Amino acid sequence: MKGLVKYLKEIYENCGIPFEVYIDDEIIFKANPDSNKGNVFEDIFLIGTKQFKIKIEEKYKDSMKILKFCIKNKYKDNYNKKEKIIAQLLQNLNISKEKIKEFMPQIKEDTFLVTISLKEKLIEAVDVLKNIYNGTDIIILNHEDTIILIGVFEDINDHVSSISETIYISLYEKCYISYCQIQNYEFLNDLYNDNVYKINLAKKYNLSTMIFGENSLLFEKIMDNLKEETKGKILNNFNDNFSKLDEEMIKTIEIFFKLDLNLSEASKELYVHRNTLIYRLDKIQKYTTYDIRKFNDAVLFKIAFFVWKQKNKI
Repeated sequence: MKGLVKYLKEIYENCGIPFEVYIDDEIIFKANPDSNKGNVFEDIFLIGTKQFKIKIEEKYKDSMKILKFCIKNKYKDNYNKKEKIIAQLLQNLNISKEKIKEFMPQIKEDTFLVTISLKEKLIEAVDVLKNIYNGTDIIILNHEDTIILIGVFEDINDHVSSISETIYISLYEKCYISYCQIQNYEFLNDLYNDNVYKINLAKKYNLSTMIFGENSLLFEKIMDNLKEETKGKILNNFNDNFSKLDEEMIKTIEIFFKLDLNLSEASKELYVHRNTLIYRLDKIQKYTTYDIRKFNDAVLFKIAFFVWKQKNKI
């Protein structure tokens, strides 16, 4: 905002025409406040979600169009500077706090970094998102084969679900989405890397879930950091039993874990009767000696099952 005010002051100093500029009915600039105004001419317009108003003496109304153009152009220039600052922060380059404060939006409770990964049609997806968020203050850019959104998102879960659905409907492309809250722009690189790490974990372990919040994939992160020697020992104890599992049982295990060992919800997700699910779980217990309806068995089983799936690329 300071940059825009400075720019307006320079315009006034060069043209000498008194004018006032308001954003959302709050005055941000008043040129020559001591001047005696005659009849006032004003124009109201939107840039993003901000309502701008210019007031000028009627005798200078022919200058309104050029003032309006200058403000819109400067606002667009500021948006480009935001993108440049974000790109520099993502490269972990040093940016002064003053510069960040001048150009970046104020951080609020619902300010998030959203990272999106697609196999194809990245540019088309950027265009789709820019159309969705046209007229808002959401910043959208692509970075290292991902799409980044930064801004205030109330009901973030609804937002990212809507984004995923819209991209699929528009481009027939499924996408991975990871998001986290921004508390300090200076740590943007770390937040982005963590988002990308979660997406890569999901791809690595072929997870069915494709949207991840800040506390998602904690189990997968722990497992991913196990030493290969430890994974090998776990696998030796379970490999023969797991090799007996067919595709139907593997899917049943995945859904059962996904729905927190809830029999009713899992049977709905699998489109089977509750008794059918119980039969399958009994069969899994028979082959592996672990009853995954019991918490302790489920914990040990999930660790081994996770390692086995990774090893066998399932």
